[in-house]
Amino acid sequence: MRTLSLLTICLLVLSACKKEDLSGKLRNETSEKMMGKWMVQRIVYDVSLNQVPNNDLYKELKLLNSKLEVLGSSRDCFDFQANEMVQIKNSESAKLKSYNILSPSQVMIGQEGWYVEKLTATELELKLVRDAVDFTRVTRMYLSRSL
Repeated sequence: MRTLSLLTICLLVLSACKKEDLSGKLRNETSEKMMGKWMVQRIVYDVSLNQVPNNDLYKELKLLNSKLEVLGSSRDCFDFQANEMVQIKNSESAKLKSYNILSPSQVMIGQEGWYVEKLTATELELKLVRDAVDFTRVTRMYLSRSL
């Protein structure tokens, strides 16, 4: 009986303790790190075919796998602002899109979910994966900023 009472008291004490919301804290830290202007260094587009059988009949299809690397210019940038908006500029246009930090490893920019591959004070690497039935398209963006 005494053990049951002691156990009940311990459970009440433990349940009264509040757990810190680490996910919100980590999202805020990621948001603070991303805030500001990032210059696009390069963008790599990678298209690969899914599940192509390894035989002579499909040999030509494997050649369709491709990778294209585009270097950024001095005008290409992402400016993450405090109001959860990002201004995206290039030599042809400027767009304003919303962004939302979903977790320290994922950010929504407009309607696209990007994986945060690397985030330091001076480097940001983002990856977007689009899967279709027969192929996968991966876009990697490498951004930097000076302090």
